[in-house]
Amino acid sequence: MELLEKVKSNIEKYGMLKKGFKVLIGCSGGVDSMVLLNCICRLKDEYSLDITVAHLNHMLRPEADDDEKFVIEICKRYNIKCITRKVDVAKLKKEKGLSEEEAGRSARYSFFYEVAEELNIDRILLGHNKNDVVETFFLNLFRGSGLEGLASVPPVRDIIARPLINISREEIEEFARVNNIPFVVDKTNFSLKYKRNIVRNEILPLIKEKFGESVLNTIFRTVEIIREESDQIEELAQKSFEECVQKEDIYYVLNIEKTKNLPVFLRRRIIKMILEYFNAPISYDILKEIEELASLSSGKKKVYNELVVERQNDELVFYRKSEESPFCFEISLDKENHVFYKSFKFNVKPTYRIENPKNIYIDAQHITQEKLYLRTRRDGDFIYFKTGKKKLKEWFIDKKIPKRRRSSILLLAKGSEVIVIFDIYSNIVTINHKYKIKPDTNIFLEIQFAKVKGEE
Repeated sequence: MELLEKVKSNIEKYGMLKKGFKVLIGCSGGVDSMVLLNCICRLKDEYSLDITVAHLNHMLRPEADDDEKFVIEICKRYNIKCITRKVDVAKLKKEKGLSEEEAGRSARYSFFYEVAEELNIDRILLGHNKNDVVETFFLNLFRGSGLEGLASVPPVRDIIARPLINISREEIEEFARVNNIPFVVDKTNFSLKYKRNIVRNEILPLIKEKFGESVLNTIFRTVEIIREESDQIEELAQKSFEECVQKEDIYYVLNIEKTKNLPVFLRRRIIKMILEYFNAPISYDILKEIEELASLSSGKKKVYNELVVERQNDELVFYRKSEESPFCFEISLDKENHVFYKSFKFNVKPTYRIENPKNIYIDAQHITQEKLYLRTRRDGDFIYFKTGKKKLKEWFIDKKIPKRRRSSILLLAKGSEVIVIFDIYSNIVTINHKYKIKPDTNIFLEIQFAKVKGEE
């Protein structure tokens, strides 16, 4: 099968393109991306494509500016738009504590996604080929990756598609030669400074020598089998995730009891999915530590940079330390106050009569001269009930309010005395007994709160 036919077959098989798609092609100027560009331009009319090229200058080599000019010139010949950007990858590497390869990849994908969003792109097309799939398989194997890592590079993920995914580098180079497609050669592809190049230039040639040229196809087929099985596990994990995990405000809450009968690989996949939501570090050791945390007593926790994972009763609670920040807003007693807290809007105003029985009213006769705040809890907070004074902490325990929710419950307070407790999660309001409406009340504080439409 001709290379162009293979590309078209991949497009149809994986649903990579539809008629009228706006596509963004990532072009380094190397042979893979230039062959991809050539093929997509040949298919442009058939699919009615609107094509844009994106080139990232990594500023790592003296030739980088020449590569950028080359891609711009090729795009002029094809009469297609070209967007370029310079990123100091060496600087990014130091700032983020990444390897040069990781920093470059991060910069490229960030650039592609930004351009895609700006131009309303339907599909980002990249030039990864069969050799890249096999190389990535070995790199992930050596890192100790799980099944997902061994599944290597997928044909389609999100809005990214790879039309050359099952085509070898040799076929691509031959297609470029026969069709006189110009390209640049990145000399760093031969440097053993990079792990991928060690796999590409030393390990794979040795494997081919010992096991025959067809071994590349054998490994590629194995990766395809792993990917299919990994995708099936992903579907099971997604279903289990929905059954076992709840998102509550800034928290992801994993129900330990519901995961007890799940296979280990599913439990770990669920934990991994939660970590991905937080962009947290993921490794075998971290997954194992979090699993073990589920068997420890309530109150035990693990901290990974900003991420906290805490055992709270029969749940594992995941949250960022920085997001558990206190909230405080001073309420003026001589005007209407509009306060936005999380996905809720509070309207608080003084009044001399009950205007709407659906709203909350408290006796404001004894608080008109004092500072009043809508805020989250503080040490020493207390509230009065008919039976007497009670610490807010004791009230939380009595009501069995989980620890993670206590810092988000909003209070109307003066000093340490809580006047109203707003449990926004269960929509329950508790009023201090001293401030409940009495027959002789003639100054009221009216409070209305509701979820803002469209907010979750």
